[in-house]
Amino acid sequence: MIGRGAFARREVRVSVLAGAIAALLVVVGGAGLALMSKPKYTAESVLVVLPSADLDTSDSAAYYETLSRGQIVATFAEVADNLRFQDQAEQNLQLSDAERAGVTTAVTVVPDTSVILVRTTAGSAAVAEQVADATTGLASTYLAGLSEPYRTDLVHGAEGTAVASGTSPTILLALAIVVALIVGVGVQQAVYHLMLTMRSAKERKARQSDPTDPTDLADPTDPSDLADAPHGPPDGSPDGSPEGSPEGSHDHIQDDIQGGAGDETRRRESMVGPHGG
Repeated sequence: MIGRGAFARREVRVSVLAGAIAALLVVVGGAGLALMSKPKYTAESVLVVLPSADLDTSDSAAYYETLSRGQIVATFAEVADNLRFQDQAEQNLQLSDAERAGVTTAVTVVPDTSVILVRTTAGSAAVAEQVADATTGLASTYLAGLSEPYRTDLVHGAEGTAVASGTSPTILLALAIVVALIVGVGVQQAVYHLMLTMRSAKERKARQSDPTDPTDLADPTDPSDLADAPHGPPDGSPDGSPEGSPEGSHDHIQDDIQGGAGDETRRRESMVGPHGG
């Protein structure tokens, strides 16, 4: 019969194996995700919207006041964010289908300013910079003819601004290892406690089905077993106290004491005489 120590060792081995398998699966999945992930690069060019330089001083102040309200800059940014400028830039650059895959351009406004940011994300730094500059140029040309009192000036181009964006494969692999450790420990603990519960239930069922199991016999020192024992007087005991009980012994002692006292009194009377002389 397998002892408790052998059971415990087996449960530990099985639970550790299950945790190791779960951790290995997480690491393999994370490594595959890291290998399949491709790096992304983001380049940025900057435009500023200003009143036309041909305006005189009084008119320029009025246009600056209108520009400070934000509607003009927001309108320019919304127009420049049109996808047709990016598509035209990619065609002018004669990019291949592989280079154009995953290219995205977003145009935003720096809050409380008249500065417009043109950001392009692509699979390579060179493509991101080229598309950002080409898109900025096409949008600026269109905006120049859209509203003559305002102009867009280029603050700086996108060349040399490309930076890696997104999660790198190294970080993904490190995160996968951390998650694998957490998952492995959790699975190991879950399997271990599940096996303990199953073993306890099996042992309890075996004890209930085995009538010779000494653990199922009544324990004379167990108060719960003594509480079920009969407390009535035994047959043949008229006074309700069992023979040899502490109450019966106490009655015999009292009788012996009283009898002894009577004998001593009679002995003294016989020695003194009937007249006390």
